[in-house]
Amino acid sequence: MRILVIGINYAPERTGVAPFNTGLCEHLATQSHEVKVITGFPYYPEWRVADGYRGRLYQRERINNVEVRRVWHFVPRRPSALLQRLAHDLSFTVSAFLAGLFAGKFDVVYCSCPPPTAGLAAYALAKMRGKTYVIKLTDLATDAAVATGIMQEGLALRLGRALEGFIYRKAGKVVCLCQGFIQKLQARGIQTEKLQVIPDWSDTDRIHPVPRPEAFRKTHDLSEGQFVVMHTGNMGKKQDLLNVVRAAELSQNIPDLLWLLVGQGEERALLEGEIARRKLRNIRLLPLQPAESLAEMYSSADVLLLNQKASVRDAVIPSKLLTYMAAGRPVLAAANERSEAAEQILRSECGIVVSPENPAALVEGALSLRKDSSLCQRLSANGRTSAETHFTKRRVLQDYVALFTRYKTPNADPELKVSHKVSATR
Repeated sequence: MRILVIGINYAPERTGVAPFNTGLCEHLATQSHEVKVITGFPYYPEWRVADGYRGRLYQRERINNVEVRRVWHFVPRRPSALLQRLAHDLSFTVSAFLAGLFAGKFDVVYCSCPPPTAGLAAYALAKMRGKTYVIKLTDLATDAAVATGIMQEGLALRLGRALEGFIYRKAGKVVCLCQGFIQKLQARGIQTEKLQVIPDWSDTDRIHPVPRPEAFRKTHDLSEGQFVVMHTGNMGKKQDLLNVVRAAELSQNIPDLLWLLVGQGEERALLEGEIARRKLRNIRLLPLQPAESLAEMYSSADVLLLNQKASVRDAVIPSKLLTYMAAGRPVLAAANERSEAAEQILRSECGIVVSPENPAALVEGALSLRKDSSLCQRLSANGRTSAETHFTKRRVLQDYVALFTRYKTPNADPELKVSHKVSATR
């Protein structure tokens, strides 16, 4: 079977949706599918094209038996600026469409959003070839833009939601990450039969509890007695990590309580400046860590932190949370109690939820976990069990194979026959 994939993020990017796009495509390739990916040059989460890829308009490469076609798109210096973000989205959409015209035959188009406009390229290419496109939503882009202050009520927002509705209605299937997402789309008038829940996976093979995680602490001068509250991943407006800086300022006189922020993003420079301005010694920033050390890194934390703006009411379970659960560490979430993240934490009993944008509540939550080791052990075990039960890579990839098989063209080339044997990938 021939599958054309459109998604702006792909390997070697290590955070966000890139690992899921990459893992899915590589798995499909192992199942005797012909997979072609149209993607951007790696730029996330730094919002800067990676070394070795700059100055190019187009590039073809083959990664683990997947043909990858990289196209130019605008990378904004200020991702939260509406006009720059629109230029980012639209430039990729146009480039992806043009590349798709020369990508050869396909049986189905799979589009990973954001950006939402990429769905237009998927729609146009599928329409021209008389094929179907499937779209996966990691968030409702207009809702996310409002929550982070990129957009406000008005004409632009109405146009954005009209575009989203068009793309969803024309798709053969809309893959949603959880039931809450389906309810939102149903409320927008999207037909129920078009909607299917397939969650992101938690890489329970690579991310797992490490019994004695000493190497990471030694490498980064973290003492055995420090109680480490660790945030990992993107440092953007949605994460509101200034809340953590304020929590560190409130708790700077509490012995051995350390706030550790690991990752990259548009807000990192601001965070560094605020930490320096406040002369805080109980909060540190580290860059993204190598993939081979992630299990050790997560296990070295006493608590894993999920922090969001109060206005964020995602209808999806953040991939960060699934990783935290796989790591088998207790979760401290400063998040809207009506968000899917908060509801998943309460369902799986893997952590505690405190008020967002409230540094005092964040400190109180960290201290409550610090003084109750038995609670931490219970939350840790619950998270790992839930990840292994509901969010394994094998289970999720089986669902995708079944989904794509529906669109197999009769009398397809013999060498592209679909194998129904499913195996876990790395």
